Amino acid sequence: MTRIIAGTKTGFTIDPAILNLLPDQGSIELQRDAAGKVHHFHTHPVDEILMIISGRLNFVWDGGERIVGAGDTILLPAGTLHQSEALEGGAVYAIATRPPANPIHN
Repeated sequence: MTRIIAGTKTGFTIDPAILNLLPDQGSIELQRDAAGKVHHFHTHPVDEILMIISGRLNFVWDGGERIVGAGDTILLPAGTLHQSEALEGGAVYAIATRPPANPIHN
């Protein structure tokens, strides 16, 4: 059953850096990974921008590996093979997706 819960909060602050990730039309996903959570190697048909809000990830992509933490931004072109693992304490990050700058052709 659909419910609407009335609230009294009229102001909501979002870090401007996160708002800047929004495409003209689209959305941002907020992801929370517990420590040890692995997103095994995969690709996406869209460009992704990930902004780490808290915690750390071991981020591996076709051609590199790096531990990223709060404040880091990952620019991930469509079709890039990548994997991540949340490190001790887990990680929270925003993911913005948009159509690829250069379309992928299979």
